[in-house]
Amino acid sequence: MQYDNKKYAEHLSGMVQFPTVSTVNADDLPLEAFFGLHKYLEEAYPLVHKTLTKEVMGKAGLVYHWKGTGKSGKLPVLVCAHQDVVPEGDHSKWKYPPFSGHIDEEGMLWGRGCGDCKCTMMAELEAVEALIADGFVPDFDIYMAFGYNEEIMGGPGAACQIISDEFKARGLRFGLVLDEGGGIMNMNGSKVAMIFASEKGYADHEFWVEDGGGHAAMPPEHNALGKLGHAMYILEENPMEPKLTPPVIQMFKSQAAITPSPMKELFADPEGNWEQLKAICAGNKMLNTYIRTTTTPTMAQGSAQANILPEKASIVTNSRLLPGETLEDLEAHFKAVLPEYVHFRLLKGHNPPAVSSTDTPAYRLLERLAKEMHGEDVHVMPALVFGGTDSRYYCDLSDSVYRYVGGANSGKGGGAHAVNECLDTTTLASFVEFFVRVFQDYATAE
Repeated sequence: MQYDNKKYAEHLSGMVQFPTVSTVNADDLPLEAFFGLHKYLEEAYPLVHKTLTKEVMGKAGLVYHWKGTGKSGKLPVLVCAHQDVVPEGDHSKWKYPPFSGHIDEEGMLWGRGCGDCKCTMMAELEAVEALIADGFVPDFDIYMAFGYNEEIMGGPGAACQIISDEFKARGLRFGLVLDEGGGIMNMNGSKVAMIFASEKGYADHEFWVEDGGGHAAMPPEHNALGKLGHAMYILEENPMEPKLTPPVIQMFKSQAAITPSPMKELFADPEGNWEQLKAICAGNKMLNTYIRTTTTPTMAQGSAQANILPEKASIVTNSRLLPGETLEDLEAHFKAVLPEYVHFRLLKGHNPPAVSSTDTPAYRLLERLAKEMHGEDVHVMPALVFGGTDSRYYCDLSDSVYRYVGGANSGKGGGAHAVNECLDTTTLASFVEFFVRVFQDYATAE
C-alpha cells in the first residue's frame, strides 16, 4: 500500500480550517462549523461515505459503521477522535491565522486542532479510505466515533455519552477501543511506545466563604477573600495521601528498563522502595501526579470593585483523581482538612474509568505492531494519562481501551491548547499505517 504524506497534510489542513470550537454552553456550539466539517469529510473521503453507514448523534457527533463479514468471530473495533478544539486565543500572537491550516516550506502545518486531535481523525479516515480502495473487507465490524465536546470534558449533553448509550442500547461490545494518546516517543535516549491503558478522573469544585462585606476602608481582621485564600493554602499543604496504584506500579517497572541509576533501581521495585520513591515523587511535579490525586486552585473571584469588601469570595479548583479513588473520597478529604466556614460544591466531574488489562490479544497486537513498524528496539510501556479522553465513555463496553495512535513523532511541533499549535506533516504516514495495520491484523490477533 502506498502512503502519501502530501495528501494527508492537505486533508488535515482542510479539516483545520473549520473552527469547531467546543463551548461550555451547548446552545452556543458553532454547528455551522461542525456541519461544514462533515461536508468536507464527505468530499475528502468518498469511499468511506459510500461504503460505511454514517449517523449523526447528539448535536454533531459522527458515528461510522463498516459492516464486516463476521468470519473471524471477533468483537468489533472502535476507533475514536474528537472534532472539537479549544478556543484559539489572540490571533495577533499566531505566526499564521489559527484556522488557516497553513503548511510551510518545512512541512509544518499550523492551526488550532491540527495536533489535538484532528490528526487522529484524519489518520483513521485515511486508513479506512485506503483499505476500501485496496479491496479490503474486514472479517469483523469497525466503528469510528467522533465527538464534539471533549475539550470541555463532555459536560451536560456529552457527545460520547450519547454515543455510548446508543451502543449499549444496541448490545454492542468491542474487542479493542483506540483513542488519542500515546505514540512513539524518545525517553532517556530510547524509543518508547507509550500505551495509555488508564487515565485519571476529573473534578471541578467551587469553594466559597460568605462574609458581611462593607467598605474596604474599615476591613475586619480577615475578610471572606482572606479566609478563603488561607483555606486554599491549607488545602495545598495537605494533599491527599500518596499511593501506588496497579497501573503506576506496572508503568514504573516497565520504565526501569530505560532509566539510568539510581531511579532505575527504585522503579524496578516500587513497592519495596516505596518510602524513598514517595519522597522523590513528592518533590517532582511530573512524578507527583502519578502517586496522588491532585487538587489546585485555578480561578478566583471577590468583590466587583477595589474598595468593596467581598460578601462572598469563591475559588474554583481542578482535581485529577487516581484510579481507585472516587469523588466521594476527594470530598471527604476536603471536609477533613478545611475549616468549617468553607463551603464547596461539585461543578463537574467523574470518577476514574476502569483500567484496561495489558494481558489481552488487543494489547499484544499493539505491542507487536510497535516493534514491526518502528524496530525491535522499541520499548513498549503501559502508562497512566493525566488528562481525560472520550475513551472513558467506552470503558464499560470493552476490556481493551487504549489511548494510543501508533505513529512516530519527530519532536517538532506542539502548542496544543496554546498559540501556534503546529504539526510536522512529514510523519503523518506512520499514523495512517498504524490504523491500516490494526484493521488488517486484528482478526488474527491472539
